[in-house]
Amino acid sequence: MAFLAPIRPRPARPVACGLPARALLWCACLAFAGGMAGQDGGAPEPRVEVDAEIRFRGETRSGSGVNPKGVDSFALSRLRLNLGLRPAKHVGVFVQAQDARVAGLDPSGNHLRFHNLGFRQAYVALGHESGPVTLRAGRQELDYFEGRLIGARNWSNTTPVWDGGKLTLRRGEDSVDVFAVAHVKVREGPDFLNTETAVAGAVGSIRSWVEGLRIEPFVLLTRQPVNASSNVGGRLHTAGSRFSGVLDGAWDYEFILMGQGGDVGGLDKRAWSGTAGLGKTFERLPSRPRVGFEWSHGSGDADPLDGRNSTFEPFFISRHRHYGEQDLVALRNLQYLNGGVRMHPREGLEIEVEYISHRLASRNDGLYAASGALQARAPAGGSGTGSVGSELDAVLRYRPTERVQLVVGVFRFFAGPFVERHVPGGESQTYLYTSLVIRI
Repeated sequence: MAFLAPIRPRPARPVACGLPARALLWCACLAFAGGMAGQDGGAPEPRVEVDAEIRFRGETRSGSGVNPKGVDSFALSRLRLNLGLRPAKHVGVFVQAQDARVAGLDPSGNHLRFHNLGFRQAYVALGHESGPVTLRAGRQELDYFEGRLIGARNWSNTTPVWDGGKLTLRRGEDSVDVFAVAHVKVREGPDFLNTETAVAGAVGSIRSWVEGLRIEPFVLLTRQPVNASSNVGGRLHTAGSRFSGVLDGAWDYEFILMGQGGDVGGLDKRAWSGTAGLGKTFERLPSRPRVGFEWSHGSGDADPLDGRNSTFEPFFISRHRHYGEQDLVALRNLQYLNGGVRMHPREGLEIEVEYISHRLASRNDGLYAASGALQARAPAGGSGTGSVGSELDAVLRYRPTERVQLVVGVFRFFAGPFVERHVPGGESQTYLYTSLVIRI
């Protein structure tokens, strides 16, 4: 949840599946392994890696919240299979098959939940992952700043991927990723390239300048179809940086600032976003509690008649866990403040509790859903209130083994005056889910 996870580099680890595909890929693995045996039996790196993941999740809601047309209850399943090959020391191939399904919900129009058997990732990697130069070309995930810039969005049943290339350059403790990709549109059947939505950019990581401080400057050039009613899309350029580190060896922090310009349907884009977080883990106390606090701001359009669009566009971020487990709002015209605690009462058991407050950044703009779509526009002259509501989240995670995890979440959204007055059917709601993840 939000800033309860310490800031630290996490290696990308693709995950798993598809029943018919699994049998075929297993056969390919065995054949390849047999061919390699005897040629280089003492190779320092594995030549074939296979792993799988299956996930089941049930969800139910009581009350309409800010989505009065939401479905009350349904079940999700997702099966993934990963196959990694290394035919040479500096050449790697990765393929990921996926089968994602939903029960209790019409799959049409719900592309983030339903995706029958297909290949989700397929890329070639040249160069060693810790070497000075690495190139990854093909269908792949992108994830930066724990999903705050571009996210893998693993919470979704399908999760987005991109077609294109990413070049990584490293020198000592510093590195930079340069990439140009187009979004892959998820659909029933084979996924296809969506050239209308694309991103090119660079994300750096600098550790050598100041001890204990990590600086991550970035620039993104994005293109999306325009939806004028929701201020979404257009040709945008977003630049900024994240700063993270540890204060006095105890409190870890992060600060992110983004500025955004460009064109949205003939309107000049002038928007910004900021995030500040602070957290500490008390290692010597029982249950090793961690407390965290976070503030985020995504600008809104204060004057819809000035010929300028000032609603921040968060693009393909991972909203889940950052701005509330219920995924009700996006960081567009939003001020977000939260505080929480995470504890480990026993080995393999983790409990998180978090309180969140949501307010409009501008009372002259509107409220936007997690998808970015406009939920309700402020009345002419501005809204008399900016209070969207608050959320109380509690999550229990139990990991009896390294390969099995059970998650149970209980969440309550308390609708604020803006939701009650301006969102049709908007009200407080309770959301429950349970998830089982098995890795093979």
